[in-house]
Amino acid sequence: MADESNKDGELTTVADVKVQVEKTQKELDQDREENEFNEHVMEVRKGLEAKSRDELKKLAKRHMDKTACTVYNEETDSYSYRSCCKTGVDKLGMYGVGICLYFQFIRQMGIIFLLCAVITGGNLYLNMKGGMVDDSSAFYAFLGSTTVANLGACESGQCNSDEELRSRCAWKVAEGEPCPAPLTDFSQWIGLADGVGILFIMAWGLWFQKFWIPRTVRANDAANLAPSDFAIDIPVLPRKLAEDHTAYEEKLRQHFLDVLKSLKSPIDDPDAIKEVSAIREYDGAISKFMEKGECLQQQHGNLIKLVELEGKEDPKSKKQHEKHTKSAKTKFGKMKAIDKALAHQASLSDEDRDVVRAFVTFAREEYKEAIMDEYRFSRFFLFRCCQDTKLRFCGSPIKVQQACEPTDLFWENLDYAWWAREIRKGIVILLSISILVVCSLFLVYFQSMKSSASGSNDQISWVVKSNSTDHCLGLCDVDFFGDKACKADGDTSNDWPMVKTFDAVGDYQNRTWSSGSSCTSSWTSPACGVQPSCDNEASRDWIGFEFQEPQQAQCFQLKLQAAHLVGSVQLFGCKSPPPALAERSCWKVEDHCEPMEVSDLNTPTTISGAVFMSDNQPVVQDTSCSMTVSEEVAMERFDSLISGERASNPILSCFCQQQLMEVGPQLMLPPYDTDVKRVCEEWSIEQNLAIGQLLGATAAVLVLNQVLLMVYQALSKWERHETESEVAQSQFWKLFLAQFLNTGVLVLLVNASFKELPAILLPLRTVLNVGTGQYDDFSVSWFVSVGSGLCLTIFMQVFSTTVPPLVMAFFVKPCMACFLARGEVVESRMNRIYQLPEWNLALRMAQTLTVVFVICTYSSGMPGLYIVGFTYSIVAFWMDKWCLLAGSAKPPAYNETIIKNTMNFLPVAAFLHTIIAGWTLGNQDLLPSAWSQLAPLAEMAFGFTIADYEETITAYRNGSDDTKAQLQYEYFGARLLDFGRESCWLLLLIFLVFCVYYIVYWTVSLFLRPFIAPFLFALRDRLNCNGGSAHKGDGTFEELVKECGTHNVVYSYKLAANNKYRSAWLAISHTAQQAKKSESE
Repeated sequence: MADESNKDGELTTVADVKVQVEKTQKELDQDREENEFNEHVMEVRKGLEAKSRDELKKLAKRHMDKTACTVYNEETDSYSYRSCCKTGVDKLGMYGVGICLYFQFIRQMGIIFLLCAVITGGNLYLNMKGGMVDDSSAFYAFLGSTTVANLGACESGQCNSDEELRSRCAWKVAEGEPCPAPLTDFSQWIGLADGVGILFIMAWGLWFQKFWIPRTVRANDAANLAPSDFAIDIPVLPRKLAEDHTAYEEKLRQHFLDVLKSLKSPIDDPDAIKEVSAIREYDGAISKFMEKGECLQQQHGNLIKLVELEGKEDPKSKKQHEKHTKSAKTKFGKMKAIDKALAHQASLSDEDRDVVRAFVTFAREEYKEAIMDEYRFSRFFLFRCCQDTKLRFCGSPIKVQQACEPTDLFWENLDYAWWAREIRKGIVILLSISILVVCSLFLVYFQSMKSSASGSNDQISWVVKSNSTDHCLGLCDVDFFGDKACKADGDTSNDWPMVKTFDAVGDYQNRTWSSGSSCTSSWTSPACGVQPSCDNEASRDWIGFEFQEPQQAQCFQLKLQAAHLVGSVQLFGCKSPPPALAERSCWKVEDHCEPMEVSDLNTPTTISGAVFMSDNQPVVQDTSCSMTVSEEVAMERFDSLISGERASNPILSCFCQQQLMEVGPQLMLPPYDTDVKRVCEEWSIEQNLAIGQLLGATAAVLVLNQVLLMVYQALSKWERHETESEVAQSQFWKLFLAQFLNTGVLVLLVNASFKELPAILLPLRTVLNVGTGQYDDFSVSWFVSVGSGLCLTIFMQVFSTTVPPLVMAFFVKPCMACFLARGEVVESRMNRIYQLPEWNLALRMAQTLTVVFVICTYSSGMPGLYIVGFTYSIVAFWMDKWCLLAGSAKPPAYNETIIKNTMNFLPVAAFLHTIIAGWTLGNQDLLPSAWSQLAPLAEMAFGFTIADYEETITAYRNGSDDTKAQLQYEYFGARLLDFGRESCWLLLLIFLVFCVYYIVYWTVSLFLRPFIAPFLFALRDRLNCNGGSAHKGDGTFEELVKECGTHNVVYSYKLAANNKYRSAWLAISHTAQQAKKSESE
């Protein structure tokens, strides 16, 4: 019986073996994975502690308070938020000297802008008292009136010649009153005020950089105990010790104890070193460990919920149980994949890894300072080669430098190779350029929206009317052209089918005109004879041309009879044919046709021949509304036009502008229920859309800047910097360059007119429309259309950059926390959900510097920007301070580097101001002034004589488009000579000093400093000029621990002490436990 049992037992065993054999490999793998998962679950569940939702939320809110900028109260065991008003800027230094310096920079910059606004207040006053800006949009007109484009006013209300333009009155006077003073009397003082303002900014920047920043750093060190006051950083040291590598930290501790004993004033304190933190080589796997740690925490949540569901048999609970089991298995599979990727790391204990860096924390500040002084030459490779034997660690030279704060470390990048980091930086630079190009394409599109569409020049009839009171009009020939350059081989009036030529007294069918220099066939104005009396005061000094189809004239030329040399004419376009001859005797052209800008013919007093050929005269619609339009004329024009044509009609546009001045803004608002509002309905809608497009284009700049922020944050982290300050610095300069390019540079280049570009720059014209604008110089229209938009953009920055962080902190983050916290059961994850967002120093510094740069660059022509800058400083100071103290997590302990680099940029802003100011205030159309005594210096510096200047400027302005293209660079060179004007003499001196400074600076920086820096340092040390440490403290480590506990500041350089890397430490510990378990098995 026993044999059978044995036999049966054998048969059973054989049967089991057969069953196992029949199983597929996949099933075996599934069983093995299921067993591993169950074992893992059993192991993890031993350390789990389930807490109620209310308890988790209470702990999360306490963690939120703990990690914010709060103060711990031991008596109540609670954290209190600091007062925004009562907390001084100096107190913010406990969160890093970089934070303190930022708020000091903002505050002092506001004071400087206010002083500059006072200095240039006279300039702004004269701008607003002028009368040169007269735009169709009241909004644009107001903004334009604050700029240099509005300086002065011609006595007749309109400047009809260059001489009248440059001798205009300093401000607008009532009709009939004499001019009290010409604008030229104030030119020198306007330029002087601008130059003094920028000198003031430069002087403050130099003082802040050279004196205030070092002073603040010393004061902050003296007032606040920080971990870096006790710690040194050793970035160069042996990676692997030949003997006892596992005792690396202890050997390093003993080495510095020996160095302290060997000093001239020996320090024999066995407890002199409190902590040695060796940074191990993880082959860049800290990020993977963080990922694994996150999976572990998520799995903990699944397991806690599974425990809560145990024993529940209802369908909903079973479904939830199945869901969380599946999720836990997914996380387990992901962790196994990570472990596989970290197989080499899992086989190593932490003590066996190579050491790439180390931090040593001393018991007293004086100990740390003594070590820093002893290793002061170790910063240079040349001196490390000659390092004293007693300073070497295990026979290898080491480099010792000031440590950063523990929270400033980017642990996942500390073991990353320097050469790999440099490669990534190069890739990021290329990507940054590509991103800027893409963003610029969008910006170019939105910038094009800001230009208000001009009305079409398609007219059925064109009328040439004389503006002269000395001569009547007499013509030998008239030619209209369909292109702006008046090219004879293009679309001309000779090719346009004509109905007739007409004037006030007759119609002329198939009239032939003179060609060449002769005047065999001419036309003389009826105004040359006896004028009939007309009630409407209509002039008969005009001639019209009716065509079979509407024609677009963009340029015209006149041949004047020698006896009828009128000084200027005005072209009118008529949408409809002229009235019958019987009705034309007193036909007033101005009431029936659309006016173009007055054309100055530059006619001489006398000529030798029979014909005077005028220059090319561009055809541009007159938007100055110099003629009053009656309601009857407006109603007549309104009825004659169809919907869609009325908004761009100049006559209706002028009428509506006049009504806007009388009625006010309500004219543009619906309902359009009166005759006047009905006439102006389409115009009002068009103006409202124009303002909306301006706001949209401005908003596009702001949105693009926010997009760039997110992109550059990711790219800066991908560069693998070692500290948060380095990441902030990388983000800062990328964001600043991108935002300044989008805000202040691209708008200038897109609206500029470059007739010719070097071949290397032609892609910029094709891709970004650079140089395809209509402005080849600063002008009244540039300041009205482009400058006003720039002003509005900077003004919107006051709120668009300061309000979003507050909205995120006080509205978005709490709402997201309420939503994401539902169902969360893991304490560490709940803490992260409730933790306040970080306050981004790099972003705020970049946004602030962009505002400073744009204001400095363009404030010469728009002095009102200084007031905007002052407003921005006030708003930014209080908004940022409120956001930091009440709505942000404790920021990393940024050092002063980012502020120092900001101040390095400031001279560039002043240099740009000097260039733009010289170009603007030297423009004789904007600010006429005589040559100064420094004109010979300008001639020598720019290689242009005054005679060459006059010749080039005249040839360029009177030339055709082809001529302008040929003379473009000569014209730019000649314009530089305007620095020698009375309005620019101070700017000329500043400009030349800047040029000399930057030539010397870059020569020394690029070619000399890399070679002579070690020797200069040694010489300064020999002469005792290096100044030693910034702060000689006497604090103790125990005092540091107490103060850090009060403010909840991390004081240890161990990975486990940094809350940000809690998940990484959890994963490393878990991996180490797995390794030990594998070894034991």
